[in-house]
Amino acid sequence: MKEKLQNAIANYLIATCLLCIIFVFTTIANCGVKLSFPILIYIISSAVCHAAILSLLPSILTLPSIFVVKNQIVTNMFFAIITALIQIILIVDYFVFAFYRFHINGFVLSLLTGPAAGQIFVFDTYLIFKCVIVAAGIIALNIFLIMRANQLNFKKRIPFITIVVTIVVANCMHAYGAATLNQTIIKTTEAIPYYYPVRANSLLNKLGLVDLHKVQTEKVNSGLLNYPKNELIYDDSITPPNIILIMIDAWNRRAFNADNTPNIKKFSEKCVNYTNHVSSSNGTQGSVFTIFTSLSSYYWQDFEMNNISPIFSDRLKNLGYDVKTFTGATLRSPAFNRVLLNNFPDINTDTEGKTVYDRDCNLTKGFLSYIDTTQNKKPFFAWLFYDLAHSYEMPKDKLRKYQPSWVFADYSLLSDKMDPEPYFNLYRNAVYQADSLVGMVLQTIEDKGFLENSIIIICGDHGQEFNDNGKGFWGHNGNFSDIQIGTNFLWYSPDCQPENIAYRTSHYDICPTLLKQYLGLKNGIEDFGSGNLLTDSTLRDWLLVGSRDNFAFVCKNRIYEKRPSGYFFATDSHLNELPHDSIDYNTLNLKIKEIGGFYRE
Repeated sequence: MKEKLQNAIANYLIATCLLCIIFVFTTIANCGVKLSFPILIYIISSAVCHAAILSLLPSILTLPSIFVVKNQIVTNMFFAIITALIQIILIVDYFVFAFYRFHINGFVLSLLTGPAAGQIFVFDTYLIFKCVIVAAGIIALNIFLIMRANQLNFKKRIPFITIVVTIVVANCMHAYGAATLNQTIIKTTEAIPYYYPVRANSLLNKLGLVDLHKVQTEKVNSGLLNYPKNELIYDDSITPPNIILIMIDAWNRRAFNADNTPNIKKFSEKCVNYTNHVSSSNGTQGSVFTIFTSLSSYYWQDFEMNNISPIFSDRLKNLGYDVKTFTGATLRSPAFNRVLLNNFPDINTDTEGKTVYDRDCNLTKGFLSYIDTTQNKKPFFAWLFYDLAHSYEMPKDKLRKYQPSWVFADYSLLSDKMDPEPYFNLYRNAVYQADSLVGMVLQTIEDKGFLENSIIIICGDHGQEFNDNGKGFWGHNGNFSDIQIGTNFLWYSPDCQPENIAYRTSHYDICPTLLKQYLGLKNGIEDFGSGNLLTDSTLRDWLLVGSRDNFAFVCKNRIYEKRPSGYFFATDSHLNELPHDSIDYNTLNLKIKEIGGFYRE
């Protein structure tokens, strides 16, 4: 038994060494950073650290055979084959990352195994033969080394001390590098597949080793991003308008009518009503991010870690806008204040109030007070974000309009067999109260004469579902059907002609329309965003929605979703699963490659 355990330890060390070699070479090839002595130390220590962890897998899988299988050769063969397969997968991942700029996931596996794989990936017979030979060689090498594992002569403590030291070094270097936004550390880490070293921003800040406030406020190079893609050219002879963005969190399209939102409905008679408008996400963070950037929230982390300012925010700053925020929920989590408006450190991030209803009332009072006192000597950007339709926290006497109504949202009662009416009535009561507050805002804007020189946008960040698809989904963040990403969208400008627009528009279109039609930007949209002008009726198909971990492409009657687990699902617009032979894999492959269009080559 002692001999078998020694053999298992030797096998583990061989596997670790082989994986480490692969990680070092593939990371150097894919990370795209200038090599230096410190970064080589980080690459090598991270390679040893990650290899030591992954090598535990074949060790654990073969551990029972030590006690059951008498023939050591069988155990060694099993271990060698598992180790070789891991190495082959990592080598394939190297080419996937070089091609797509992300590691193997459910989308890639679906492309490789789908019925159209032969059309997407055309491999020459010679290349296939070459790959088979390389794979066979890797397996043979592992078998050769594992079979001779007992011949290794090493001091038992040295390898394990080395592994422990490299784990400490790699994680300490990453923790400090991530806290100080060291781009070489960040880019190198992203090139190592499925590697998640520790972060300790708060601890380093408490110890005085890193000044997080200084790091978060300093401008740094855009790092991995190529944003914007070209130098921006502006026409500075424009007269910039006031911009008023009024948002209702989780605004279902069914909750916009003369009965539920009488004030907004009345104002819509002056607006362009985009009746087929969709968000860029089923959650607030991604939706708001796109409104300010015209980019998918896939890039949120890059903006946050690199202190990149959206060009929309930069333009407001350069034109001397007075930027004011009035919000029912904090702007500090998610960190909208730092990611989207970091040019304006003094903006209001929180509104006082014990309940959501109190805060929404107070944000309204705050805006009305601002309108009363502003001298209109310079343009202003005002962002009002109502939270009532999201949180439903309001006095009971405000629940009378729609009955029967829940008094509060009892989420424990939700099921696909439940009658949605009482819950939906609670929601409609909340929207009705939000509309009464928005009505005061709109009336004051008109009374003070601001309609003559202001753009007013009224929209939801995303939708809200009440089991509309019959699949047991409630609220948002659950799927990417039109119920959860579709929302209401009204656009007012002094020059607009009131009408209903039926072609699909999205949150990606807001920032380009403001920048190009009203703020003087001459560049093409492709230099900074992914949208169109709102006035452009071009088909918006294969719309990217969601976040870095959970995203989907939404087509006319198709949803291609990659979930956090890595699995890939294809459904129709009502969430009915589609057979794989009906999927357009060729276009899907092209769209996956386009996700990283704003990363540097």
